[in-house]
Amino acid sequence: MPRPTESLAPVSSLPDSPSGLVRDCSYVLGYYGFIHTGLRLSSGMTVRHSAVLLVSADYTPFEVTLRGGKTVNAQALVVPPLVARTLSADGVPLLSFNIFPSHRAFHIFCAMHHPGVVALDRHAFNQLDDVLDAMVKGDASFKQAEKVFELAVAEATRQLPPALAPDPKALDLIRLLDENPKLSLDELARLFGRSNAAMSRMFSQAVGMSLRDYQSWLRQRRMYHLLYTHRSLTDVAHDAGYADSPQFSRTFSRWYGKSPSFSRDPRFVRVFMRDDDGAPDQDAG
Repeated sequence: MPRPTESLAPVSSLPDSPSGLVRDCSYVLGYYGFIHTGLRLSSGMTVRHSAVLLVSADYTPFEVTLRGGKTVNAQALVVPPLVARTLSADGVPLLSFNIFPSHRAFHIFCAMHHPGVVALDRHAFNQLDDVLDAMVKGDASFKQAEKVFELAVAEATRQLPPALAPDPKALDLIRLLDENPKLSLDELARLFGRSNAAMSRMFSQAVGMSLRDYQSWLRQRRMYHLLYTHRSLTDVAHDAGYADSPQFSRTFSRWYGKSPSFSRDPRFVRVFMRDDDGAPDQDAG
């Protein structure tokens, strides 16, 4: 994904984190996902449209608690899309791999048979240990982050139950909605020559969520693209389709457990994005 033309100031011109805290790092990898790292990623109840792979860089365990009260203690763990949970990971060097609906492996995470979370074998990721540690410290390159994302997702899916391949028309459907995010169910049904009910079933099976949820996700993706610019949060909210900045902030906090103002503040978060000319090793602040 090209970096927005209005980028934050380079890190060299920004103050250090308060009290010498290690800043979070966010590696924005385009329309298929991102990686967020940090030592203080604990959060209250959040729910996301993306699937999430959580990996402890140094094997220190963390806890995820589901809305019903079930708690899982793990060193690596997968959270399927749209599963509400809290995270307890203070002091844990944690990496959060967010796999978007447009990623080719997304259907595998959607096919997890029981809503909840699945603990994984952390030692199976040990070939990535050095670069995972570097990413938490902000010392990894963008190119390394891209490679690690795919390797980590591949290992996670290897440990999950196999899933049926999605409907062959799923990719066409996703591309169509990427280009026309406001298409209604009626319009999609006409374009694909199906009844509304059949279209709704095909969409849910192919994408792993309802059309309404997917359109909400498209707004989220648009928001994430705009967040790391010099535009005001009000402008970002309006351009992403929200009524106002407070609504946008509440929604963002429900997804990520942090406010958008915190997430774009270079004192707390370093953001790595692809530059406009395609050069990958850029730090947006």
